[in-house]
Amino acid sequence: MSLVLVADDEPAVLEVLSQVVEDLGHDVIQARDGEEAWNLARARRPNLVVTDHMMPRLSGVDLCRKLKGDEVLGRVPIILLSAVLPHGAPEAHAFLHKPFEITDFETLIRKALEEAPRPKPLEGASAMEALGDWVAKGFEGPLSTARAQVERLWTEGKAEGAALETLGAQLEKLEALTRDFQEAAHLAARTVVVVPVVADVGALLRQKLEAWKQRHPEVRWEAEVPAAPVELRFDPERLRRVLDGLLGQAVRHGGRVRVELESSASLMTIRVRDGGPGISDEELRELFEPFGAGAGLGLYIASELARLHGGGLSVESKKGQGTTLSVMLPKV
Repeated sequence: MSLVLVADDEPAVLEVLSQVVEDLGHDVIQARDGEEAWNLARARRPNLVVTDHMMPRLSGVDLCRKLKGDEVLGRVPIILLSAVLPHGAPEAHAFLHKPFEITDFETLIRKALEEAPRPKPLEGASAMEALGDWVAKGFEGPLSTARAQVERLWTEGKAEGAALETLGAQLEKLEALTRDFQEAAHLAARTVVVVPVVADVGALLRQKLEAWKQRHPEVRWEAEVPAAPVELRFDPERLRRVLDGLLGQAVRHGGRVRVELESSASLMTIRVRDGGPGISDEELRELFEPFGAGAGLGLYIASELARLHGGGLSVESKKGQGTTLSVMLPKV
């Protein structure tokens, strides 16, 4: 099963096209103009985009260009539909001239999805799940013992404070790596279930930011979070993991980190901007894959958890101008 974004400003056509895609066994998200399609594509990261050309706010061809120019969405195939363009556009993966036969549309859908690039999964999902649990359980005892010994040395004053701080920080990294490995294994096995509640995402973000400020006082933190509650349906513990992934990537470069929360009628967006050296085009294409671009598992986990919320991650980066990672969740 794949996720297909269908965009058309004519409601009747939109419903017909969507029904055809659903009958083929795929999930559908709908957009009624080009700008909405662009925002949904960035939030949901579909496997295929089907778009009409003549649409308000952003035409189908302009949508194709924006998608092709995006580092994450640039490889997603696009089927362009038009009654005024006789030969389509080079930015589109495939083209159908209106009116067309439904059978031709079905054939294009099948062919495009067969050729669509897929994110690289962790190999052997169920085996990885069992291995993740085994590693977490095996490390639990030694890490707990080491943590207790560090706390005892602190209390008794039998070791240098700086050395104990370093040791404590390394233990935190090992504990985090163990949690990440276990979580990634369960995500690969498709056994993670989010438990959403209606809550103020702004309050959760402020709490998470305060914790990161205490852990990384060397970073110049900036935040723009609305004072008024921003209510959303989300799993608090899982969204904390998403924020940890974004913030963890940002603080790798030190310097300045800016966090923004933006809310519209249909979408909630949290942006994390860093002042680092930027990320190459090759690294951007692999950023959300397991162990991609040297990011370990943090962004893979964040990306998958965002998907389970019905949203997704996006990235914007230029060499020498820093990187912006965003999590976008729909308001439903």
